[in-house]
Amino acid sequence: MVNIAVRNGLAWLAALALLSTGCSTAAPEPETSSSTVAESNWGCSGRIARPSKVKEIGPAPEPEPAVNPEPDDGVYGDPEAATRYWAEQSEGDCGLMATRMVIGELTGSAPTEREIIDLAADTPSECSPGEPVYDESIDPADGGVGHGTCTTDLLLLLDQFGIDADYTNDDVAADGGPDTGMDALLGYLNDGRQAIVCVNSRVIWDTDGDRTNCGHLITVAAVDVPNDIVYLGDSGGEDTRGEQVSMDVFEQAWSTGDHELLVTDPR
Repeated sequence: MVNIAVRNGLAWLAALALLSTGCSTAAPEPETSSSTVAESNWGCSGRIARPSKVKEIGPAPEPEPAVNPEPDDGVYGDPEAATRYWAEQSEGDCGLMATRMVIGELTGSAPTEREIIDLAADTPSECSPGEPVYDESIDPADGGVGHGTCTTDLLLLLDQFGIDADYTNDDVAADGGPDTGMDALLGYLNDGRQAIVCVNSRVIWDTDGDRTNCGHLITVAAVDVPNDIVYLGDSGGEDTRGEQVSMDVFEQAWSTGDHELLVTDPR
């Protein structure tokens, strides 16, 4: 179990490339409703209002079973995917770092942090037209480098690597979109699919502060049901490599963002 200690001394000054937690420890968490996107817990993802409607991409596919037959050992996914392409973020780019981990798992080669930042900075945002997917300037909200990303824009980056994926949350699923929630996640992982979720980092790390909003994007590598372990690909800090939490803690952190989920297609 990773030591989820309070990150003393990691507050990023404006002159520093921030985020050993990828998002400044000094960042405030503004109050929001569930209708806004991943409000930035630590500057990772937020500032952009969630689109009121996910873009239409044709008729909804036939519903899939929520959970495939349980693995013999009860482990859904690959625990090593939490560390295989892990790297600590140095800016407010947790979404980009989660994306590069997914790219590494599906292509066998992950871009560097610099490469994924440059790609995002050169890619026009669909979530916030007229802006790039990632703005590397100083974020006045927390004084750190990078304004975070809109979760749906990560689909644009994955597409450039030939990776198809879907976005969902509780509302999208209720409207007939892809399922979300723990049962659906187990099924996706059992299919070998990659998952990015938005969580409240303070719940995951057991630190003080507002625990009502999601704002930190990470991957879920695997869930070991018999041993109650969720393996997370969290770029947040030097002590988050190989991060593990209980299923209950994960659910608490994930539910703050209405179970926001980006999941790749079966391969």
